[in-house]
Amino acid sequence: MRPEPGDQPSPGRRERWLRAQEHERRYWEDRGDPRRALAQREPRYAQVFARVAEQLPGAPRVVDVGSGPTCWGRVFPGMRVYVDPLMASYRARWGDQLPEGFLLAAAGESLPLRSRSCDLVLSLNAIDHCADPQAVIRECARVARPGGLIAVSVYAHPPLRAALRRLREGLGLGSAPHPLSFTRGTLVRLVERGGLEVLEVLDLGCVSSRTRPGVLKRRELLVLGRAPA
Repeated sequence: MRPEPGDQPSPGRRERWLRAQEHERRYWEDRGDPRRALAQREPRYAQVFARVAEQLPGAPRVVDVGSGPTCWGRVFPGMRVYVDPLMASYRARWGDQLPEGFLLAAAGESLPLRSRSCDLVLSLNAIDHCADPQAVIRECARVARPGGLIAVSVYAHPPLRAALRRLREGLGLGSAPHPLSFTRGTLVRLVERGGLEVLEVLDLGCVSSRTRPGVLKRRELLVLGRAPA
């Protein structure tokens, strides 16, 4: 069986994760702008967020895993928790733009939250930055209430491009900001292996900034899942 992005992390993957964290920190300190990112991506997310909101209770508990400084959980009502390993850096640089709620500096592999405590677990474009994506999904399932919703998105690669990237990753030449490469299939299997029911897979559109043939273009895919009742 060939390895997948959610398999047990190797020491090399840990090093790639550390490089990815440093790249992310420098990006948001030097060039990133949360307000601009929110404005640019809101049209991509608006419809799916509205659909998710319709399925939540009146005062939901929402956790945003790998929130970055954009903290997309802010669009939902209720009690909101934002979790990111770099949260201290984001608070120092973008404190005036961060939303109200609990801002926690922690990794998704070990969420500092009670089991079965959240109505919605959100993780947007973060899972391919993680050291152990499968552990993150297991934690998302753990903190979701029975029947709670989990929404996980990633910039997914077509199979050919993902295979080429995995070859480079095996040689230690992977992308610094995105150390893991997912396809639609590996993303769905990651969620299913975490014990979640996959309700649907939504295509949020192309995210490749450079001109590439269609077989090489990345698309943001969002898996909407449900925790066991």
